[in-house]
Formats: sequence, C-alpha cells, structure tokens
Amino acid sequence: MSAKQKIRVHPRTILNHLTPKMLYGLFIKEIIYIRKFKQILKQIGWSYIKIKPYGFAANGSLIYLLLKILNEKHPDKILELGSGETTKLTYRYISENENTEALVLEDNSEWYNKLIGNFKSKRFNYTQSLLKELTVAERICNWYSYDFSNEKNNSKYNLILIDGPLGTLRYSRLGIIKFLPNILDRNNFIIIFDDTSRKGEQDTIGILKNVFAKEKIEFISVEVYGYKKQTCLASKNYHEFLSTI
Repeated sequence: MSAKQKIRVHPRTILNHLTPKMLYGLFIKEIIYIRKFKQILKQIGWSYIKIKPYGFAANGSLIYLLLKILNEKHPDKILELGSGETTKLTYRYISENENTEALVLEDNSEWYNKLIGNFKSKRFNYTQSLLKELTVAERICNWYSYDFSNEKNNSKYNLILIDGPLGTLRYSRLGIIKFLPNILDRNNFIIIFDDTSRKGEQDTIGILKNVFAKEKIEFISVEVYGYKKQTCLASKNYHEFLSTI
C-alpha cells in the first residue's frame, strides 16, 4: 500500500493503539524486528535489497514476519494483495526458487506504474486490478476485479498477505471472504492480515474465523506487534514456527 494513502480512523482503533502491547511493540519490538530482519537479509545474501520499513506501509514486524516465512517455510504459491516494500521480498524469493509462483494485485495505477518495471520473472504475476463493488456477508465492499477462475491451474495458495486495497472504517478488506477458503491450501497455509489494530480489519477476521469453523478448517491465530499489528491465521503445522516470532 502506498504510504500516501490514508483512511478514516475508528475510535476503537485509537484505543487499540494505546494498549500496553501496542506501546511495547512501537517502542521496543519494532526495533528488535528490524534488527532481526537485517540479520536474515545478511545470512541469505539479500542485503543489497533496499527495504525501508515505515509506519503506514510495511513496518518492521511485517517485513520480518514475511522474510522469516519465505526463508524457513518455503511457500510455493503466494498471493499478495496490495504492493510495496513487501513485494520486493516476494519477487526475490520467487526469482531464486523454481517451482514457486506469486500473484500480486494492485489497484492504484500510479503505484503500479512505479513498480512494474522492477519485476521480470514469468512466475511473478504483478497485475493491476481495478476495484469493483462486491457483496459479501450482506455488505457491499470494493474489491479487486481479478478473476481467479482464469488461472492456469488449480493449485492453491499457501501464503496470502492481505495489505490491500485501501482499508475502511468497518469490515475492512472484506472481499477476501468471498474467495477464502476456495483458493486456500487447507492443510498448509498462513494468512497475514496487516493493520489489525484497526477495527475494520478485526471485523473481517472475525467473519473469516466463523467461515473456517463452518468449513471445519482447523487453524491457529497469532498476533505480532511492532509499529503496527499483524494477525496470522494458519494451519496447525505452523504452531511451532509462529511461537518463535
């Protein structure tokens, strides 16, 4: 997501940012995550990748979480909603690992045109997808117009990063509910929601948890606190891994 984009703030979101966990994340954990992130970059030889963690975009906890998943869990099919600093990591991972692929959707044409020239791998599909109205859970939201039925194969995503489109006051990024769990590898997955101290994202996660329960999909839920909060919903095989974050 572009750092220039802003959304309205729900009063509950303001209160959430003032909890002891969020304050500890802001002043202590964020620094630790950035340090760990740089250590992994150096270990795997990616130090030349210029990543700038900052508030409204990819903060320290998010880029560390993503890099740790790529480096240790080796997902083979990735969906990234919204592009930015994290996309640089996803692209490098796809470029260096055969039998992997990624789809990245971006609705902002200015942001898309700024980044498109950086991605050249055939297995990395960076797509501009305009938004359209979608009805989900009896609510109308704006969501990507990308048609998943046009994909070449029926393989499922095992890493999904949700950082777009632009968030809303309530039921933010609700459109993902329309496609989950159909596009998900139910036995091996991790879904990362960014900005989950916000009321809107919490609304959507609550609905998704109910969907998983109805579909009898077993999952764990883990929260990561830095400058921002991320929430991970993952298959149970991720339990030990996420306990080390």
